Amino acid sequence: MALTYDDLDVAVRKAFLPGIVNQFFKATPLLVRLMTKNNVKLRGGRKIAQPVVYDELPSGYYSGLDTFDTSYKQTHTYAEWDWKSAYVNVTIPGDDIARAESDQEIIGILRPKMEVASLTMRKKLCEGIYSDGTGDGGKAVDGLLNGLDDGNTYSTYGGISRSTNTWWKGNVDSTGGSLTLDMIQDMYGTCMDGDEHPDLIVMPPALYNKLWARVQPQQRFLPKDSDLAQVGFEGITFNRAVIVPDNYCPSGTIFVLNTKYIQFVINTNRNFVWTPPKEPTNQDAYVRQLLVMCNLIVTAPWRSGIIKNVT
Repeated sequence: MALTYDDLDVAVRKAFLPGIVNQFFKATPLLVRLMTKNNVKLRGGRKIAQPVVYDELPSGYYSGLDTFDTSYKQTHTYAEWDWKSAYVNVTIPGDDIARAESDQEIIGILRPKMEVASLTMRKKLCEGIYSDGTGDGGKAVDGLLNGLDDGNTYSTYGGISRSTNTWWKGNVDSTGGSLTLDMIQDMYGTCMDGDEHPDLIVMPPALYNKLWARVQPQQRFLPKDSDLAQVGFEGITFNRAVIVPDNYCPSGTIFVLNTKYIQFVINTNRNFVWTPPKEPTNQDAYVRQLLVMCNLIVTAPWRSGIIKNVT
């Protein structure tokens, strides 16, 4: 007896979905680093809410019977982000399945569709990670261009105004110009604070190739046991960070990231799910969708930075 549509759904969930999810989180160095730091989170709720610390508690030096400042002081607020939903559609004509002479042939019809579904979802989300969140009419994920902005382009982030809350601004160098190590070092230093420092610097391959050519004589490659090297990424160590190329990174843009304060959040009820049976009433077709509800959030924009217009 040939496989039914229900059998195909079982095959997708058991044979294909785990690989799709695994490949997605290896698609970009940022996601690999977030996985390493346990900053890929599963959550529920109407929105993604995150406490944000912006001030210190009362403190000071004292002598003898000096009085303490015991007044209440608000030190944090909540940033809130909307969930962003993405889908990939898979439709297979029913007669294609009917003509298959074995279960293996039916799975063979499904396999290339699922491979393309994986690539499509990966491209959609990875491009969104580096974007400004305005794609698809504002339905795209809130990417790093928005999360790390200094308020000059995107005045509000996570529901918090940057014009009235200057502590919520990222670091942006819009001047750019010819790529230099000094340019990267300046932004790296701007984002440092004591033992807090960027750990990942991402740039498009064209810029990475220029940088590699300049530092190659004294180049220090990634250690083989690095989380990025283990999944196939190459890079150059820089201070206490690593510089890596990423095809999804926008042209002429360098992201200097402290990934401790970046999270990729996935909704527990839409964690790369395969939709239930949807059989058209006026067509002979196998129609399903791959769904995910997620968003990228930056919980401390001032710890990271962007260099734009780099050539």
